[in-house]
Amino acid sequence: MESEPGKRLLGWAYAAVAWLVVSFVWHVQMGVMYEDSMGSDGGTPVWLFLAYDALIVLMSAVGVTCVLAIVRPWGRRVPLQLVRVPLWIGCAVLTLRGVPGLVENITVATGLTPHGLLGMDEEAVTTGSWAFWKTMMINGYFFLGAVLLVPVTVLSRRSRSRSRSRRRARAA
Repeated sequence: MESEPGKRLLGWAYAAVAWLVVSFVWHVQMGVMYEDSMGSDGGTPVWLFLAYDALIVLMSAVGVTCVLAIVRPWGRRVPLQLVRVPLWIGCAVLTLRGVPGLVENITVATGLTPHGLLGMDEEAVTTGSWAFWKTMMINGYFFLGAVLLVPVTVLSRRSRSRSRSRRRARAA
């Protein structure tokens, strides 16, 4: 029977995998339909947009693999640092992208900082616009990714160290 910490890790892990799969599919779709995804701005070269999008697809695939390596039996054969380093990098990226963006969106939406968190916008941000709410949803999605990936990464360390100590105890 699985221990309580193991069940908790499984729950966080599968939720993080679901988040990463949605990210993967979303960015594959953006790459395929790049003309719609880029909009009419035309300021970014297509190759740069596609390279960025491919990087996100690759990072999502690596994330799924690393999270599954934490909870699946085949993952024990993978060197721990090969799994843990990408997970910590993912945690940092999602936290640094999601938290400040969502904090700014919330402070603007509540009227605390109508000109943006740093006050750099000349005019007050229009909170009734689709662009504002789309940005809030994107920032919220990054924040959700951090909320899901950080516990997996932290719990995986505890889970692996418990497994090692149990194996040592059995061997003694």
